[in-house]
Amino acid sequence: MSWAIYAMRGPGGVRRLDEIPDGYEPPSLGTAEAVVEAVREVVPGVDASKRSWLLLQSDEYDVEMTIGKGVEVRDITFYINDGARSIPVVMEISSRLGVTPYDTESGNFLTEESKPPVPPPLTEEEIKENKPKWWKFGRS
Repeated sequence: MSWAIYAMRGPGGVRRLDEIPDGYEPPSLGTAEAVVEAVREVVPGVDASKRSWLLLQSDEYDVEMTIGKGVEVRDITFYINDGARSIPVVMEISSRLGVTPYDTESGNFLTEESKPPVPPPLTEEEIKENKPKWWKFGRS
């Protein structure tokens, strides 16, 4: 399960995602190439083979990053998959780009202390669907 973090340059004084006025257009962060270069300063090994979908992966972090398909980048969505350093990497990239990262689950700023959302417990039906069948284990 990934954890979505939305980042942009918001209007002054906004503390939560739900405080952003309807119709607000974030200012440009620069061209896609400039954004990729800024990311590369933080994560030199970024996979930018697909310009709109960047992959940041190591033993310490696993983050995917969408910057859109336009020439100008106005906002970013990070998808944190795993890794102890994923949040610090997202925060460092956000700082480098001058954007505020928001936890889309809570609507709050992303901080070092932020925690990923906890998935809801499985329903009885989901448990039954995922329970392995005894015959798949073979017999001794």
